[in-house]
Amino acid sequence: MGAPSECASLRGLARLAIMGILTIGLAGEALAGISASTTTRYYSVGGTSQSSLATRMRSNPFRGDRGGAVANIRPKYSLKVATKQAGGSCRVSNVDLNIRFVMTLPRANEGGMSGGTRASWRGFVGFARRHESTHRSIYMQCARNFMVKAQQLSGGSCGGLQAQARRLLDAEDRACDRRHAAFDRSERRRLGGLSLFRN
Repeated sequence: MGAPSECASLRGLARLAIMGILTIGLAGEALAGISASTTTRYYSVGGTSQSSLATRMRSNPFRGDRGGAVANIRPKYSLKVATKQAGGSCRVSNVDLNIRFVMTLPRANEGGMSGGTRASWRGFVGFARRHESTHRSIYMQCARNFMVKAQQLSGGSCGGLQAQARRLLDAEDRACDRRHAAFDRSERRRLGGLSLFRN
């Protein structure tokens, strides 16, 4: 939920801004108070050879949330918390969390590429899409963790309970960032081993 993931540059590609999940073809999904949708956008990468494509991404990367990136996913949250006063206390009666993901992936003109370069490029784009899809899955798991905790909130003031739910979402967001960072670290070797960057 917090800062999107990123991967950038072979040494820099080891920090590549690839963050954030499941099958992107889904228009949306709903899970117990959570609704989510994903929009995929593209940015252009110039080049027709493996080396020119890799050089272009290193020298002019997509601007991610943590610097130069080759792909990115960003969540935008909309939180609604309904509360119910009962006696001297207030309890959460309903929680709705909507997440709108924007995934950004690279796109190149494959017309001038050799068969080998095209295969390497497509392998890389597939890797980036799967990587971002895994990040999306992490975001969704963090959202489910938040929902379990938010539905158990209670307090003296209903207004205070709404603020407490927002703080809880922010805290889950920070915990989620650590999971994203760990996943990115685990993917660095695989990224560096992709054929597109071995030239």
